[in-house]
Amino acid sequence: MMLPNSNEADPIFPPYTVLSKNADYALRLYDVFPVVEMDYARREEGYAALGAYFDGANGAAERFAYSQPVVMEYLPDGRKVMQMYVGARRGQEAAAAAGAKPPAVSSLPAPTERGVRLNVSGGELVAVAQFDGFITPTTAEAVRQRLLACLARDGLKTADTDGEGGRFRCSQYGAVYQLGPRLNEMVLQIKL
Repeated sequence: MMLPNSNEADPIFPPYTVLSKNADYALRLYDVFPVVEMDYARREEGYAALGAYFDGANGAAERFAYSQPVVMEYLPDGRKVMQMYVGARRGQEAAAAAGAKPPAVSSLPAPTERGVRLNVSGGELVAVAQFDGFITPTTAEAVRQRLLACLARDGLKTADTDGEGGRFRCSQYGAVYQLGPRLNEMVLQIKL
């Protein structure tokens, strides 16, 4: 399973600093952090394969603390990439919550699931707009357009790949298969 049950520790989150926040979006500066990721066609395939890494499907059979959010990157060519932050090993969640640095990607064991790979993420300034419900193409596009309009209003431009370039990311929080409310975020990289 990918998300903790009532006996598991709370999830850990990638390191970032909120630089500003208004009613429409927040600007976050993310530190560089390791992720496990894969190209996917169906979300459930990604959830299962990435979750397996956290449960020991890696070269050292190590178990890692559950993390949130699940990030889904949508590319203009139709490709989709799902990724999750790899932070503390199980049992070291308190150190991660207290601000311990994430491990270097080179120190992490290689995934054993087909198509799963280690990478780095972050090291960027992003605009983040929150929204509820399910992530569908229609919902995501509406939130993306609203965020682009807010950024233009405030004189901010997206990175060449994002916004009008067509690339965007959605972050999903909470239990993957829940029926209740779900928090999502639209994420666009800001041009510096």
